Amino acid sequence: MARVKPKRQSPSMDLTAMSDMAWLLLAFFILTSNFREPEVVPVVTPTSVSNEKMAEDNMMLVKIDGEGKFLFQLDEKDRIPVLERMGDKYGVRFTDAEKKAFRSVVEFGVPMKDMRSFLNLPEDKQGKYNPGIPLDTIEGKNQELIDWVFEAKEANENLFLAIKGDQSSEYKQFKTLIQRLQEKNMNKFQLITSQE
Repeated sequence: MARVKPKRQSPSMDLTAMSDMAWLLLAFFILTSNFREPEVVPVVTPTSVSNEKMAEDNMMLVKIDGEGKFLFQLDEKDRIPVLERMGDKYGVRFTDAEKKAFRSVVEFGVPMKDMRSFLNLPEDKQGKYNPGIPLDTIEGKNQELIDWVFEAKEANENLFLAIKGDQSSEYKQFKTLIQRLQEKNMNKFQLITSQE
């Protein structure tokens, strides 16, 4: 006698809840992610094979653009205290409006003597005005960039220094910067490169 085979039925699952969960997770990650602030002066870094990631918080950044000009960048929470310390050091008094304007500056390359006029420019013109922060090759001359680094370190001792240089900038700019830092006993910093 022949056996009767029962009909096979595929299991049915309602995937509505799973797709809802996927959309909720996607919305959560989009809303909680931190977006990078745009670079005022784009810098194309040389490549390396290092796998270390750069810290996200408590970072100050010195940039060297393709023309060899120095720019400086701080986290938003550190900007006003460091500006006030630099103002005290260089004898420049800033108004509340200028301090508020400095809070929104992502990166800058302006000497202290021009800082007030820079902060009074409209935001769209600030990005185009970057003559570079002075750093002379002779110690004791104009070491303004080093002053920014050390005043930032005084304002927040947890800050790390990163150096990001354009691949077309001259080696002597890096050498001068590193020598000036080492003369002040700052030997710990990160060099930012692109992944090879």
